[in-house]
Amino acid sequence: MNNIPIEKLDSNVFYRFGNIIEKKNASELRSINQGTTTRYHNISELDLESKNGNSGISIFSGIPRDLPVEIKIMEKHPIASQSFLPIQDYDWLIIVSEEKNELPDLNTLRCFQVNGDTGITYNKNIWHHPLLVKKKQDFWVIDRINDKEDTSINLEEYHFTNNETRFITL
Repeated sequence: MNNIPIEKLDSNVFYRFGNIIEKKNASELRSINQGTTTRYHNISELDLESKNGNSGISIFSGIPRDLPVEIKIMEKHPIASQSFLPIQDYDWLIIVSEEKNELPDLNTLRCFQVNGDTGITYNKNIWHHPLLVKKKQDFWVIDRINDKEDTSINLEEYHFTNNETRFITL
């Protein structure tokens, strides 16, 4: 079986795929609202404004997959970034890869465990697996929305052949 090891999320490794959304990544702290609130400023950059889309906030409700988790698809959003912020404090997983010849390079697949109090932003054009949760879990998702266009404008999928399928064992 082709297993992908689960790694601890580390900003020094993840930086080429996107940003980690947590307080310690703020570019600065600002006291606002008459001193009653601390703003953790500019934690993650978003690239949402392009080609007739709008910035939108949605909720994705993920359910766990059967074990071992079969990894047989990757996707990317070529014109906009996408952020995931967990609502419940449950650890969750992300899988990313580098690109080779405009396809995911399956030799570079990485799986990261993300703490339940941490979100991530995928940079635009980054290959990643669809949402992977260990427990039923909801996420605030900030991304580009345009319901009047074909989804292929900002969604490309790569479906693995049978001999390319990988697995994650929790």
